[in-house]
Amino acid sequence: KISLDSDNNTLTIEDNGVGMTRQEVIENLGTIARSGTSDFISQFAELTKEEDKERAIELIGQFGVGFYAVFMVASRVDVHTLSMKQGAEPVLWRSSGEGSFNVLSDDRDTAGTRVVLHLKQDAAEFAQSWRVQRVIEKYSDFVMFPIEGDGAVANKSAARGRTPKSQVTEEQHAEFFKHITQSRFGDSPLMTVHYAVDAPVQFAALLYVPQQAPPDIFHFQKERPGLRLYAKRVLIQENCESLTPVYLRFLRGVVDSEDLQLNVSRETLQDNRTVKQIEQQLTSRTLKGLANLAEEDPDKYAGFWEQFGAVLKEGVSVDFKNKDKIADLCRFRTMRNDDKLVSLKQYVDTKPAAQDKIFYITGTDLEQVRRSPHLEMFRDKDVDVLLLTDPIDEWVVTALAEYDGCKLTSVVHGEIDLSNEDEDEDGDGDEEAKSKSEEEKDVEESLDGAVEAIAKVLADKVGAVRASKRLTQTAACLVSKEGDPGANLERLMKMLDDSAATKKRILEVNPKHAFVRNIAKLVAQDPESSRLKLYSEMLYDQALLSEGVVENPVELAERMQQLLVEVSGQAVEVED
Repeated sequence: KISLDSDNNTLTIEDNGVGMTRQEVIENLGTIARSGTSDFISQFAELTKEEDKERAIELIGQFGVGFYAVFMVASRVDVHTLSMKQGAEPVLWRSSGEGSFNVLSDDRDTAGTRVVLHLKQDAAEFAQSWRVQRVIEKYSDFVMFPIEGDGAVANKSAARGRTPKSQVTEEQHAEFFKHITQSRFGDSPLMTVHYAVDAPVQFAALLYVPQQAPPDIFHFQKERPGLRLYAKRVLIQENCESLTPVYLRFLRGVVDSEDLQLNVSRETLQDNRTVKQIEQQLTSRTLKGLANLAEEDPDKYAGFWEQFGAVLKEGVSVDFKNKDKIADLCRFRTMRNDDKLVSLKQYVDTKPAAQDKIFYITGTDLEQVRRSPHLEMFRDKDVDVLLLTDPIDEWVVTALAEYDGCKLTSVVHGEIDLSNEDEDEDGDGDEEAKSKSEEEKDVEESLDGAVEAIAKVLADKVGAVRASKRLTQTAACLVSKEGDPGANLERLMKMLDDSAATKKRILEVNPKHAFVRNIAKLVAQDPESSRLKLYSEMLYDQALLSEGVVENPVELAERMQQLLVEVSGQAVEVED
């Protein structure tokens, strides 16, 4: 029971427990007169004078005298107590926290203890019911015993995390979820993780995955939201980042441990072995829960992925231990399935047997990557490609490297040859493939002069020019060298650092495209033609435009006008 007296500036806390004998009072509360405690008092007084509360709290824990935290707000403390032991006499313990205490006779006639805090003037707010109520609701809402204030129970929430899983209904989960989130994430959770363990660390956890992501989930925050950490049902930290890895920052809930001290500080938590063990267990349980959700209710999991998929994918690049588990949880749109999500396992299970790669393309949005010229050969040969549009995907594919024995391969890097990806197991079509190969070889040889001429014109813009095996419709595209960052990653790096280096890429030209063949004819007829520079730069412009990039809009417009004048003039001559 808590009672307040604002007139006399006192706060009284009373229980009906076992009480203490005179000797127990001296042993339990007499720490203030023991060896070393005078040093504690002087240090504590100095720290509170300097308003260094964090270090003062650490000092309390160091000396093992948490009770003396009362002297942060009280000028004097009276403890009235009567032990339930037969023959015990009531005792009054009194101290001002200045290095000594008195033990006197008392008139208490029932077992239990009453602690009276005579508040300092600057702590008078703790004699106000609203202030005490707020403290109880924040720090002691889950204490297993009722705390009565002003005749009513002040701690109203049940410790759901400590309640057996089978005894908590969905309605109770929804009520508790709304209580801890203030209804900011919907009326009920998408998924619940509820369990308790006794070894190697004793703790209980009740975690929720919200229905919707907060708008600031990708914003940098000095202190990101986390789980509430309790020690023996008393709140230690409201947003404990140490309990979950950064890629599970969407979790909300509570963790209560019997193995943590009440006076543990924020800095201590970061290096606390117990907290590390709890974090590992929470991560494992959450990933297992998500895997079960994906298997049992794919539609519901798709809803989760829409809200939190880009966050969860971060784990592939930052959590090596759980990388494979997270990869199994990842979902992607593909060239064949851009209207639904597929897992990497589904991609592998449906690819041709001869295909030993998982092809992907990255970009800024789905429409942009879907229309990329780099996909033309893949579309013609019906080879599926992952369409990756989240910024984190660039780091995901680098960290993952391979899945189920299949190397993750970018379609915008290096030379692409699909001749072995869709081979006919019976060997049919070998002669046709050979004839096509010979035809392509002849075409490429006829373009050697054009490739060399284009490379000379664009020497300051591209690293090389070559005939393309991946293009079937578009005249040209830009390809990154193996090991170099792609255009999308370079854009992301530029956003982070304007001085980030840009690598020259390779311009691939389609040997079957009419524009490219016309350039080849022009080179054969007149290697010094003034048109060659215009046509070569237009090829480069077209390759950039297909990526949604315009390096110099004014120059591009001028080249287009020049080309239009030339083409329209030729058309008029033909009509004449």
